[in-house]
Amino acid sequence: MSKTIIKHGNLVLEEQTMQADLVIEHGIITGITLDAQADGDCTVIDAAGKMVLPGMIDTHSHVTDPGPYNYREDWHCASRSAAAGGITTIADMPLPSIAVLNKDRVAEKLQVVENSSVVDFALWGGVTPLNIDKLEEMNEAGCIGYKGFMCFATKEYPQITDGYLVEGLKRTKEFGGLIAVHAENAEVADMGCKRFSAEGCTDEARFDDARPWWVEYEAIQRATLFAKVLDAKLMVCHMTITQGAEYLKDLKSKGARIYVETCPHYLLFDHDILREKKAFAKCTPPFRSRENVDALWAYVADGTIDVLGTDHGPFTDEEKGQEGDFWKEYCGFGCNDAVMAAMITEGVHKRGLSWNRLASLTSGNAARMFGIYPQKGSLMPGADADLQIIDPNQEWVYDGLKSFSKTKSSKGVYQGMKFTGKVTSTLVRGELVYDGQNILVPDGYGKLVRRKNGI
Repeated sequence: MSKTIIKHGNLVLEEQTMQADLVIEHGIITGITLDAQADGDCTVIDAAGKMVLPGMIDTHSHVTDPGPYNYREDWHCASRSAAAGGITTIADMPLPSIAVLNKDRVAEKLQVVENSSVVDFALWGGVTPLNIDKLEEMNEAGCIGYKGFMCFATKEYPQITDGYLVEGLKRTKEFGGLIAVHAENAEVADMGCKRFSAEGCTDEARFDDARPWWVEYEAIQRATLFAKVLDAKLMVCHMTITQGAEYLKDLKSKGARIYVETCPHYLLFDHDILREKKAFAKCTPPFRSRENVDALWAYVADGTIDVLGTDHGPFTDEEKGQEGDFWKEYCGFGCNDAVMAAMITEGVHKRGLSWNRLASLTSGNAARMFGIYPQKGSLMPGADADLQIIDPNQEWVYDGLKSFSKTKSSKGVYQGMKFTGKVTSTLVRGELVYDGQNILVPDGYGKLVRRKNGI
């Protein structure tokens, strides 16, 4: 149908929430009205009692496809899992699939994604010592930003050391690009884990001691210093610590072009979950103390934290147990179909987070950061009709075995959690992609989202 009307929903706009009808024509939002009239060629979706938000823009995903690890996750499955979680655009990281370090790798990845994804997508490129001269060509090929690891990474995707990070910031500034960093001091984090392994430590919660808060804090200070003096754009990925949040709050108040991302799991779980879930809850940076988790919410509320990324990156159950030594196990887990429900349950219902702030965290701010606003991230007329319809009071229990994700597991961090709030419909460019149970569009419906401006 060329026209769709979302009737009687609570529309979550940037500054207010209002009960109204949303009119969509040819994939674009064309009107907000109190009494939209349907004609013969029109689909009507009744959203009475439900919240209508811009679709989530997942700023941080690891779909291991194409490449040797796509047995963990591929675009066919990851995009369906995303749609079930209200995600309408996936910004995918440049590893551990093929390392996206030049325009040819961008093209190779696009060939797979364009034929597989049911939601829209954007691609991060890499920034490493191996490809510092390839950033502009990747920008022209469509990359949304460039990710570097200040901690140790892999041989194919090595750590971005200080000199190269400075050079990368200089080069991306020339074309308005964005660099993102995994901020942990490489040697201190690595040596801490090796020490705990050598000592035979069996308390998994001490991962927080192996890679302590100040390992993250030091790297945040170092990277943001470079960005500030160069007046370049920088995103701090998956920030976990209140010390870092306070530092970044002050820095941003002074005009630094710094964006701060955290993940919902850092707002829910503390390091004690590692004792229960062990390697299945292992991620970097580590989970922190309960006191830190509770205090971090203040920086969600006051705007210090700009965006939420899922850091979706599943491993098979077999992979998570193969080392026999927690300190050497893989880091990461799948979660993209749980994060909106988690934020509604823990944020909106438990902590009083406003729906407007949630929409900014999950969509509007990401669109601005990536330079794709107002095409994405808004319910205002003229925007792509990317939206999620949520029943705020529906209670349900998460079961990873029923996920659309390729890796289905009953051992993940969200397994068995009771949520209040569920995505019942997801629309991408006006098309109903997910109806609460089923995926309704074919592989390849999703389209590449390119950066249009730098903000």
